[in-house]
Parts: sequence; structure tokens; C-alpha cells
Amino acid sequence: MTQVPDTSAAAHETRQTAPRRARSWARPWMRVLAVVASVVLLVITARLIGTQALAAGFTALGPVSILAALGLGAISTGAQAMRWHLLAGSRGIELGYRRALADCYASSLANMVLPGGLAGDAVRAAVYRDRGSRRWLSPLIAIGAERLSATTLLFAAAAAILFQHSASAFAAGAAAAAVSLACLIAAFVCMRGMPVRRQLIVWATSAASVAALVALFLVAMRALGGGIEPIVAIIGLAAMSLPVGVGGWGARELSVGLLAGPLALQAEAAVSAATAYGLLATVSTLPGLAVLLWHWLRRPR
Repeated sequence: MTQVPDTSAAAHETRQTAPRRARSWARPWMRVLAVVASVVLLVITARLIGTQALAAGFTALGPVSILAALGLGAISTGAQAMRWHLLAGSRGIELGYRRALADCYASSLANMVLPGGLAGDAVRAAVYRDRGSRRWLSPLIAIGAERLSATTLLFAAAAAILFQHSASAFAAGAAAAAVSLACLIAAFVCMRGMPVRRQLIVWATSAASVAALVALFLVAMRALGGGIEPIVAIIGLAAMSLPVGVGGWGARELSVGLLAGPLALQAEAAVSAATAYGLLATVSTLPGLAVLLWHWLRRPR
């Protein structure tokens, strides 16, 4: 699927007055619009599929599913941290893996719970704005490549699966393929000049992150006691990767609900699985709270 304070030694920088560009996401009207978008999409889903399908997702929370969420979240975030470490280094930003991991946990938490889905990345860019060879551009390019590589693979998988189904799913498959191609081109541009070996590691860790997220979606389905449908996971993850609403809520549920028919799936079960995944995905980012608390306690008094 960053922070209010930040996750690094540069946290003190961020607590100073951040440049206006870094805080554009935080403008009140943008926050309100993101919340409204999620609410509207959830209301539409409830009208089309039923409120019971949404409510059923909450039954997936249990000790086993929560532990699985934390474990799979660690795999996904660990792989993301390796990408961030390598991509930042290619832009002249010296960043150890442990610090990269803390950054990514806090960033993931903020992206999940704050409106817009990009708040954590915006803060990350602000923190490292003076650390690279090209100031603001260096962290923005690194963060962009990190997100784009995983998004490319996710939408490519969605396109491949949709093309194998009925003709009614072809348009959605074509749209997913177009998004994947655009992200692929942008990712290559962002990684230009980076050694091939490191680029391969970036793509490998992107695949690991996507696999962990898909596995978490399947855990949500299993926790609900229904069948396992990987295509629901791929479509739901692709939809929530778009920066719409809050934590992917609404976009994820509506997308799987609308495509359930063309894919010969049960819409209610798909929506319940999407809701359950949203809850477990939020749980998977909770270690970010420990990161934020640690840096808050260490901040200058």
C-alpha cells in the first residue's frame, strides 16, 4: 500500500520551517478533498455492493492475521528500504540501511493514515532536500524511482491477469498496461546513470515488496474464510497505489467490486477482502509509530 515528526538525524531540519513546496500536500483543502474522495467512493461501493460486504472485512482481525501483517509488512518495508538506500546513494545522499528502514516505516505509516497517500514521501523529500547533488531534485528522483519500480510491476501483473479473462475486462487490462508502461519509462529515467547491478537489485526488491503485499491480501481472504483469489489482490493493490483518498480506502473496494462481475467473482467477497486488507495493511505499518516515538524522545528540548 511520512511522519509528523521525521525519521532521521535530519529530523531537526524538518521541524524548522519547511519550504512551501514540501507542505503543499498539507493545505487544508487538499486534505479535505482526499477525505471526501474516500468517503464518496466507499458510499458508492456500499450502494452498489452493500454495507454488509464492507463491514464483514473487520472480522479478519485476529492474532494470527495481525502477526502475519506485521511479518509481511517487515518484508515489504525491508525491501523498500533497500531500494531507498541504493537510489538515494545514486543521487549523492549518504544513507545507511538502518536509517533507510526507519525512514520507510515512518513514511509508510503516514502514507497510510494521512490524506493523499503521499504525505510520508513529501516529508522524506523535505528531510533530504539539501543532502544530494541536486538539492530537492535528488531525493525526489530517488523516491520517485522507488515508488515507480514497484508500481510498474504491480500494474504489469494486473494487465497480464485481466487480459486472460473475458473481453469485458480487456479495457481495464489495457488501462493497466498503459499505466505500467508509463511508470516503466519514468522509472528508467529516474534510474539513469545508476549501475546496472544496482538497478537489478532495485527491481528485485520491488518484486519482493509486491509479493509480500499480495501475500498479505491473501491472508486477509483466508482470515475471512473464503476462497483465495489472487486477481482480487492484484486489482486492489493497483487501485490503492494511485494517490486518491486516504490509505487507498474507497478506490480499493470500489475497483474490486466493479471488476468482480467481468472476472466471474463474487463482488461481496471481493469487497470484504479489500476492506480486510486495508485494516491489515494499516497494522503492518504500526512499527512506524515506534520510529516516530524514538525520534520524538531524542529531539532537542
